[in-house]
Amino acid sequence: MRNQSKFSKFIAIEGIVILIAFVLMLIFFSIQADSFLDRDSIRYYINEAVPIFIITVGLTFVIIAGGIDLSIGSVLGLSAGTSLMVSMWGWPVWMAVVVGLLTGLSFGLLNAVIITVFKVNDFIVTLGTLYIASGALTVLTDNIQLVGTQDENFLKISDIEFLGITSAIWMALIVAIVLELVLVKTSFGRRIFATGIGETPALIAGISTQKTKFGAYLMSGGLAGFGGVILASHLNSVQSGLAGGYELTAIASAVLGGVSLAGGRGSVWRAILGVLFLTTLNQGLLLMGIDPLIFQIVTGLCILVGVVVDRGVYKFALTHSIETSPAVSVFSGGKQVKSWR
Repeated sequence: MRNQSKFSKFIAIEGIVILIAFVLMLIFFSIQADSFLDRDSIRYYINEAVPIFIITVGLTFVIIAGGIDLSIGSVLGLSAGTSLMVSMWGWPVWMAVVVGLLTGLSFGLLNAVIITVFKVNDFIVTLGTLYIASGALTVLTDNIQLVGTQDENFLKISDIEFLGITSAIWMALIVAIVLELVLVKTSFGRRIFATGIGETPALIAGISTQKTKFGAYLMSGGLAGFGGVILASHLNSVQSGLAGGYELTAIASAVLGGVSLAGGRGSVWRAILGVLFLTTLNQGLLLMGIDPLIFQIVTGLCILVGVVVDRGVYKFALTHSIETSPAVSVFSGGKQVKSWR
């Protein structure tokens, strides 16, 4: 019984299941693919995934608050297009960054207003803005060839190296650390969790759930804009459909990291671990010569398995903790009505 109790406590540690799966995957691919642990290879595929890291952080806040944002991939692509366009016009680099950020924030604001003020379903709203952003990028790229800015400062945004790591990775790391602290150490983070656990109890506790969700969607849009600037700087080229499907990868990553789609549970670092898992899985499959199209199937399976395993582990840990807890009595009107161990 004691060993079983220790196991339940161990398995209940946040993120332990995905961490174990990640380590086992590293071992498997290191055996199957000789170049898998090559330093340059690791730096390359992590650098390519930086925009997904960034939008996953914003999405994590939205999901924990009990919402969903399907627009982040298309908004990221449009933000990349607008920032690169401004840079190609010869405007200062800071203007290109601001335009990209404002593009993302404008969509975040649009989502937030329609969802929280007009009380429209978040799935429908963000699906609509997904198509708006995607269509806007198509129109933009049809009229302007977004390839090859001459501004070296704009290109340096993502590719300056420090300690052998690109500035894009450093920025993603800073975003993740800062917003993890915001989530777990600030009143805004506590309101995010409370809103996701239940809007009615949160309202009774004096929390403005609509303002909290408003902030979450605004943050998600802003981070999509920021990720778009980094992507444009890195690629120096934007085409129609850029970043399409990134939102599904971000959702899959969050789910794998144990962020509950029902809201009220999750963390930034676990969502980031989910991104690392899927990114590493994709790279490992490529190095093994497996068709890249298979990755879409694997991603879908990961979502399903992640949800089932996360809920199973959570219920197991919760049930076992009740079974092994000291005797507890519940009283109603001075009479004992239930007792258990």
